Amino acid sequence: MASVKLTNVKKVYDKNVVAVHDFNLEIKDKEFVVFVGPSGCGKSTTLRMIAGLEEISEGTVEIDGEVVNDLQPKDRGIAMVFQNYALYPHMSVYDNIAFSLRLKKVPEDVIYDKVTKAAETLGITEYLMRKPRALSGGQRQRVAIGRAMVRDSKVFLMDEPLSNLDAKLRNQMRAEIILLRQKLDTTFIYVTHDQTEAMTLADRIVIMKDGFIMQVGSPDEVFDMPDNLFVAEFIGAPKMNIVKTGLVCENGKYYVTPFGAKIAVDGDKGEMLAERGVKGGEVLLGVRPEHIDLAKAGEDAIPCTLVVDEMMGSELHLHVDTEDGTRMIVRVPTIDISKEERKALVAGAKLYITFGGKAMHLFDPETEKNLLA
Repeated sequence: MASVKLTNVKKVYDKNVVAVHDFNLEIKDKEFVVFVGPSGCGKSTTLRMIAGLEEISEGTVEIDGEVVNDLQPKDRGIAMVFQNYALYPHMSVYDNIAFSLRLKKVPEDVIYDKVTKAAETLGITEYLMRKPRALSGGQRQRVAIGRAMVRDSKVFLMDEPLSNLDAKLRNQMRAEIILLRQKLDTTFIYVTHDQTEAMTLADRIVIMKDGFIMQVGSPDEVFDMPDNLFVAEFIGAPKMNIVKTGLVCENGKYYVTPFGAKIAVDGDKGEMLAERGVKGGEVLLGVRPEHIDLAKAGEDAIPCTLVVDEMMGSELHLHVDTEDGTRMIVRVPTIDISKEERKALVAGAKLYITFGGKAMHLFDPETEKNLLA
């Protein structure tokens, strides 16, 4: 087992294109860390530098306390699972899994034990004599994972391993990766653009944008207390509603004033603003769709017009426009809506929404930093 440490790691391509900027991170032994971010943010490049598949322009990568910058991938004690599986089409499943062991001239009886044990763990024993073309996408991914398992590596690297699978199979494979992690009890570094995968798999999430780390934290931390506007909008589905509004302080209490309403910033959040001496002014108000409630007309209720409603099974996603044309998304459990109320949710229907001060996030409009983080 092993820890991984990246210190001031930078990747520069020709013509001074910087793909990764000053990346610093310590990954503990047996920790499951997920790199997540939009396409082109540098997450796969960082993973490939750890693996030795990309040259490091600056900085150091350590695995188990050893600097590995100049080591070949095969000497780093890592195993990598690729997005496209990278299986040998002319070999059976058994031979694909056994391939790296045969290169090392491991005795055949040891190879047999390792391959059959990995196949049993992954539920692919019955496919060992088949060729990859006779397998489904999920079965091929299990073979690719099995090939990594038998190497007894210190660190597992997984580069978007589920992106080629359909939604149902992705859900199934996510659960299988969680179970696999429990069985292997080793260090995992996992790359994805899918924030659902990141939230369900990770001990810690590294959120990246344009080659920079935007935040590192547990799934709860990055969801409940995003450091900045980018993280707030990236984590959560549907994404957080963001509204430019005013923040006022009256008699030691803070209020936001979106769409003419006046909503108190309650509890710890109000106390934190006071402790930091925030004067008020223009802010970006963030409210997650699940923290907005349908309401009746009232002082703090915000009038809206329903534009689109999406039926998601267990919940409705209501896309509404406020009177000034701002689009908001409201997430409502279907169990909370009667049949009569559901029938009334048609395009053009008049609705009122509200939310409490404890649910809100406040961001500086210039720096985009969370004022409450």
